Amino acid sequence: MRTYQKGKITDSAVSEAVGFILIFGIMLSGIGLITLYGYPMLLQEQQNTNIRNMERNMIVLQSDVNSLVFKSVPYKETTMQVSGGVLSVKSPGSASSTFKISNSTGQLLEVVPAGTFSSGELHFLSDSGDINLGLENGAVVKQQAGGSVMLSEPRWFTDTSSGDTLVITLIQVDDSGSSLAKTGIITVRMSIEPLNISAGTDHVPFTDDDTNIIDDDTPNQDIQIQIAQSSSEKYYKAWQNYFEGTLGMTSVGSDTWKRTGVDRVIIKAWKIKVI
Repeated sequence: MRTYQKGKITDSAVSEAVGFILIFGIMLSGIGLITLYGYPMLLQEQQNTNIRNMERNMIVLQSDVNSLVFKSVPYKETTMQVSGGVLSVKSPGSASSTFKISNSTGQLLEVVPAGTFSSGELHFLSDSGDINLGLENGAVVKQQAGGSVMLSEPRWFTDTSSGDTLVITLIQVDDSGSSLAKTGIITVRMSIEPLNISAGTDHVPFTDDDTNIIDDDTPNQDIQIQIAQSSSEKYYKAWQNYFEGTLGMTSVGSDTWKRTGVDRVIIKAWKIKVI
């Protein structure tokens, strides 16, 4: 009888040990699955949330730029949360986006080197390094593996009510000599000034007659816009879709688009200083 009781007690202890090992193994398996699949998904969702937040921030900054350019507001500042990456300013010399505008007589932008307008950029790079957001030349653009897309278009437009008028607003972003490369809660302060692109009526660059406005009413002209080559321009596809889809231009090369029958072209240029 005693032997039976001892055996019974021993069997119960073994059962409890086996049960504990099974439950502990299930718990470890669950933790392992969560670590393997769940945690990366949480990190990815957090990154997606940060990117969506920065997309909204860029559109807010675009609204500020539009207020400076189109509403004669001299100064704007916006406080925002930057997370999941770094917001910085790329000066015109370091940014890859460049624009050339010409007609049948040659380059229209006279008071810029080689007729090339460098836009500069307010630039956000994600922590993973695979997503870029930019505010350049008045547009909010996004680039990631596979191409780029324009999230919010610039205020360029065509008017065909009386002839064909093409209106282009060039907006250059510059860091005014101070660097901005920050994360967390930051305040972006911006001011505006005219950017000379025309040599004026005397057509002599860098004189007192220079102006930031070009108004050419030569009828039935062809206007061409050229941007940086696709190999160096990370937002190439976004601008291509904008030129061909919104402005109705035709591709005449890997980096050039043309609009025919333009009776008047108006170009204004401004510099936004991030201070």
